[in-house]
Amino acid sequence: MTEWSFHSMPERPAVEPIEIPERTWMVWAIGISLLIAITRIIALRHSALNLLPDEAQYWSWSRQMAFGYFSKPPVIAWLIRATTTLAGNDEWAVRLSAPLIHAATGIAIAFAGKAMFNARIAFFSALLYATLPGVSFSALVISTDVPLLFFWALALLATWRILGGGDWRWAIALGAALGFGFLSKYAMAYFLLGLILYAVMTPRAPWRATGGKFLAAAGLALMIIVPNLAWNAAHGWATIGHTAANANWGQGGGLHLLEAASFAGAQFGVFGPIPLIVLALRIALWRFDPPSRAERYLLALSAPVLILMIAQSGISRAHANWAAVAYVAATILVVAWLERVRKSWPLQLSLALHMSAFAAFTLIFAGSIHPRLPKIVDILHQMRGWKPLADDVLRRMETMPADSSVAADDREVMAELVYNLRGFGYPLVMATGKGPPGNQYELDDALTAATGADVLLVARFKDRRDILDRFDHHSLTDEWTITTGAGRERQYFVYELSGFKGD
Repeated sequence: MTEWSFHSMPERPAVEPIEIPERTWMVWAIGISLLIAITRIIALRHSALNLLPDEAQYWSWSRQMAFGYFSKPPVIAWLIRATTTLAGNDEWAVRLSAPLIHAATGIAIAFAGKAMFNARIAFFSALLYATLPGVSFSALVISTDVPLLFFWALALLATWRILGGGDWRWAIALGAALGFGFLSKYAMAYFLLGLILYAVMTPRAPWRATGGKFLAAAGLALMIIVPNLAWNAAHGWATIGHTAANANWGQGGGLHLLEAASFAGAQFGVFGPIPLIVLALRIALWRFDPPSRAERYLLALSAPVLILMIAQSGISRAHANWAAVAYVAATILVVAWLERVRKSWPLQLSLALHMSAFAAFTLIFAGSIHPRLPKIVDILHQMRGWKPLADDVLRRMETMPADSSVAADDREVMAELVYNLRGFGYPLVMATGKGPPGNQYELDDALTAATGADVLLVARFKDRRDILDRFDHHSLTDEWTITTGAGRERQYFVYELSGFKGD
């Protein structure tokens, strides 16, 4: 009888690790980016959520193509004009470019990751980016961040390729990315800040060898930007002035540590908790684990923006998305560093959490599931209640004299009425007090004698004497309350006005 023991058993042949070709990794990166985009488009097609006020405002801009608008550069309006021309003016068509452009951003990140490291890092960088919490929201609404992030990613890739000896096509790509990025959002200027910082940290030789290409890129970028600068000059530097006012420098009244901490905390919801902790660790371990050239580049184009925005939030104010551009480079950096230190579990756990959140949020947005969200986490409340408001206005206008105008005292209300009352033919005007225009509607659609004979004013604020006193007659006729979610509602005060007196 043969005796067997553990030690006498024949050894199993060693399993060779499967080598995945670089081309396969890149095909997967492109494929999954497009698949996620298609999923988001399906969600948009089935969503019953209204446009955000800013989205409705951008839609109204897109009806009048220009090289600039009161509070933003023009690319956002151009994108909406393109998608609505192709697919109509429903909410999903207004938002259509968002998932497509985010997919393109993920693909650009993948090519940047491959150029700096390898195709495996490229794939996981694209996957991580596509499922970031901030992207899961941003890819379902149309905002200026959508094209900005794409052009930032393209500039990131093009600059690296130029420094690595890439041909003149990359100079054209960089110039286009900088120019159209600036026309998307003026925050593109932060890219130049990161580039200067990287130049200080690296040898001069590559910069001298590629100086002509960078000069050509700068020239092309300037050519693209000039029409917007001309528009601003012709309109009293409206957009640039609004951007400076939005930063609110000089009005903060000291250092606000609580606001800075709140902004920093909000970044966990934009970049995700695990990637943000890994990024913070990478920055903290700079001296003990010297970064490679590629890591220095990625750090230069991520950390300064994040630090600057935290400082901005402490001095004055900053919205959570203002640091979004930092996470283009940071996504690649986090994946590459975890790969180098052979710690795969944080990335795996992060992707699992992000994919779960992506699925849940997409289903909620599509209306496939209807959880009752607590007030503190219901980020969709601003997408509810606008169509019911428009329906109330339509019913109320049936009692008004012929040729009456509909007016709003608030930019958000005006934007939503312009969008939701499209096609009904009522004159839509902005009721203003005295002082310079504060938004595009006050600039282009303010009340006049022609539109002010009879007016239905839908006001967010009661007893607006600065508006009411500009009419011969006014009376408060209705008060409407519209529920927008658990514990949330919006109140409107409805006035009949007649006999606009002007200034």
